[in-house]
Amino acid sequence: MSFYIGQIRPFRWSEVKHISNRHDLLDVTEGDVVETFGHVFQWDEDCVPVEVCERWCQIGDPSCDAALREAFAHPSASIGKDLLAALEEYAAGADGDAPATRAFLEEVHQTPPDLSATEEEVRIAQELFADDSIQIMQALLHYSLAGGLASSRIVRTLEAVSYLLPHVSKGKKRANSSLEEVVSQISKESSDRTFVRLVETMQFILDIMGCTAPTSPSQPLEDSSAMANGDASHSPRLASLLPGGEGWRSAVRVRLLHGVARWRVQTRWEREHPGEVPDSVPISQEEVAATLASFSTIPMWCLHRLHLPPSPAQASAYLALWRHIGFYMGVSPSILLRYFSTLNAADKFIATAALNLFLEELSVPSGASLEATAGSLLRRPTIPILVAVSNRPPLNTSIEYNIALTTHLLGSPLAAHLGLPPTSLWTRVKMHAFLLVQRVPHYFARYYPRRTWLEKRREVLREGMVRSVRWNMGMRRTAFRPRTSVRDDLDEKSSGPAGAEVVVHGGELAPGVAEAEGVRGDPVRGRELTRIWKEVFLEMVGVCVATCVIGSVLGYMGITFAMRHVRLL
Repeated sequence: MSFYIGQIRPFRWSEVKHISNRHDLLDVTEGDVVETFGHVFQWDEDCVPVEVCERWCQIGDPSCDAALREAFAHPSASIGKDLLAALEEYAAGADGDAPATRAFLEEVHQTPPDLSATEEEVRIAQELFADDSIQIMQALLHYSLAGGLASSRIVRTLEAVSYLLPHVSKGKKRANSSLEEVVSQISKESSDRTFVRLVETMQFILDIMGCTAPTSPSQPLEDSSAMANGDASHSPRLASLLPGGEGWRSAVRVRLLHGVARWRVQTRWEREHPGEVPDSVPISQEEVAATLASFSTIPMWCLHRLHLPPSPAQASAYLALWRHIGFYMGVSPSILLRYFSTLNAADKFIATAALNLFLEELSVPSGASLEATAGSLLRRPTIPILVAVSNRPPLNTSIEYNIALTTHLLGSPLAAHLGLPPTSLWTRVKMHAFLLVQRVPHYFARYYPRRTWLEKRREVLREGMVRSVRWNMGMRRTAFRPRTSVRDDLDEKSSGPAGAEVVVHGGELAPGVAEAEGVRGDPVRGRELTRIWKEVFLEMVGVCVATCVIGSVLGYMGITFAMRHVRLL
């Protein structure tokens, strides 16, 4: 199955240029129809040339990096710190002796130049997210994270900072013959750690989308809202994304967390490869922009594949919101203006610059084996992510189901490249049936005239998702603090170097973080949300059943009348 991106001129399949490595892109000219990993598109001026991608991969986030190196002596000094609060405190107490930190804070406290989303765009985007939250979350998990983080360059960064990957000794990173063997090597502890980090990413998404819940039973919802500290001159929705708002804070904290990860990878490279120059900057502008595209464009692609296509106005508003956030995440304004201003440019950015990250792995030296070049499935986050979310409430889906859904959204060529095994026909049938059931509320809301039902559903979903995220993180709200560093130690029980087992430590919350980020539960409000959700669900079921009954009765009466009329004739 092929996915067609943007407007494509009429063409014959024989003239399609199939891209298998980055060198093939050098021969592409404007007007060519191109296919890569099952994604077909026409090359035009919005596509990103290879040389531009190579220039981006040499650029990091200079202002963020300079501020972190000025405020902290070493990456380990940032462990467990609220990075944004730490920089603000450092700048306030430095008495003018913190130029890099002050420059960074001034940068993130300004409104995005020519990039700011309007109040109407934010409203449309956040309502789209609330209405199709299940499908968008599936897109983010199964395409953006499980698929998008699996390129070789990003995997090297993930390994260095122990993010989303299981703790497996280097000696065990070999090719595995079966899915069962791969899954058996992922411990429950490692899977739980990966799951918590995925949930932290979900909190970031919810903060951006204005989903809120009080942090304690005594705190009113309006006081804990994402816009509580925002600019009062703007609407509450937009204020949450401007300096001082909760969405803005999360975006800046994630940017700083990326900066610490970049610093760690560079420090590790200098220690392990003294005197050598890396071929790219970790978490470069190409990767950060691709991450932004995975949040903004990939969900819109997946909504089409899930048969819930957004309108052009909705897709444009969703892109505008994330373009606004991209400025605070550290994406270069020139990239945002050029490739995130129109839907076609954003689509072609993903098809060229983002998918290019996977093409590096296909450039294999002649005679080299796939096992030697691609490594085992455990070195990619795809299988560990899918294992981490399997058999967990509320859906309790199996690993086979999650692989089938990931393959459905990625497409078979990209899924095969990532090493996903084929699933049974029965699993795929169940998946499509489940996806159909998930679409019912969307169709119901489209035709049901009582708008109060839709608003009630949005309200309970927004607050319910936030409470679910906090519960899955152990009743805390993350401030995206750096975790402990990764280190490899020899097992003390080993008899000697030949039989030594490499035990990987690190990637944990620092002491005191869980307490500092803890939130109080509110069982009373939880029961109230459950009651509201039941009302929403029962109203939908009742109306659907009543409609079917009335339709059946009217149909029966119509058929009976027609048959009698025919007899009379």
